[in-house]
Amino acid sequence: MASRFATLLLSLPIILAALPARSQPAHANNWAEFLRTAAVCWTVPPCTEGSLIAYRFGLDKTSAIRGKPLTTARRLVGDHDAQKRYEEAASAALSHCFPLKVTPAFGASLGESPIYLRLVNTKPTAAYQLNNNVTIFAPQ
Repeated sequence: MASRFATLLLSLPIILAALPARSQPAHANNWAEFLRTAAVCWTVPPCTEGSLIAYRFGLDKTSAIRGKPLTTARRLVGDHDAQKRYEEAASAALSHCFPLKVTPAFGASLGESPIYLRLVNTKPTAAYQLNNNVTIFAPQ
């Protein structure tokens, strides 16, 4: 009995390595997975607490951005350099993150309406997270 348990313990790392990572889906298949995948792309610069930038843009069925994202709101906090870093980080999140990996079924629904994405450097609050209205809060 003890040797079977020892064998199981020794093989556990191999078993776990074969399992898919749970932190991020391989392909987003719904808006919640879309939000989690997009949140990984944003690096929040220091000394920008209280800042936010909101964008509106369209996606095609592969989740590539169509056209140039429109900045719909902006509140930048901190000195000039901090504000510039925040804008650059938000822009970099869009250019590095999209296209996301999406399933064909979810991708088919992406082109139907514009995406409203807010990148917010405040403590998380109750946000309007309904399908294409996406708020990503800075990690706390």
